[in-house]
Amino acid sequence: MEKIYSKHEKDYRIVKACAETVKFLLDYSKALHVVKHKELTFENILN
Repeated sequence: MEKIYSKHEKDYRIVKACAETVKFLLDYSKALHVVKHKELTFENILN
């Protein structure tokens, strides 16, 4: 397993998100409300 990770190490790069993007995603996840009832799933954005 060690050989697999070291062989492809050059293919990866670290991606940094700006503070605005992180805030947007956190706010969106807090506002998302999912309700499951039997076979149905309702997704609501609570603003």
